[in-house]
Amino acid sequence: MTEIYRSERIFQLWHYTAAHGDRLLLRATAEDHLPRIDLYVENVRGLLLETLYRGLVIREGTPEEVRTVELVYGIAVDEASHVHVVGADRMTGFVVGGPLRQHEDGEGFRAPSAFGPIPGTP
Repeated sequence: MTEIYRSERIFQLWHYTAAHGDRLLLRATAEDHLPRIDLYVENVRGLLLETLYRGLVIREGTPEEVRTVELVYGIAVDEASHVHVVGADRMTGFVVGGPLRQHEDGEGFRAPSAFGPIPGTP
């Protein structure tokens, strides 16, 4: 299992849009002199996520987890798709889409993301 991202910070499911490129944004807001962190995936084909995470581990899905996503959740996974699994030891959620991208900055709670405008988000 290859870990892609790990943080003890609180992340919120900040925005998902099925229109305009199927984009997902998870955000840890700036607090106590810590930077704001945006995690971004575009071309999302399917997801199963909580709205709030107190600590977050994202890793590549194992072949067995990819099969589960396809068979149980009915989401086709092709060679261009990444299966980003939430959970260090077991799958507690997932995102199927493009690569996971990350950006840190000192912007405020509602400042636009560095990943560009996502319609409907501040």
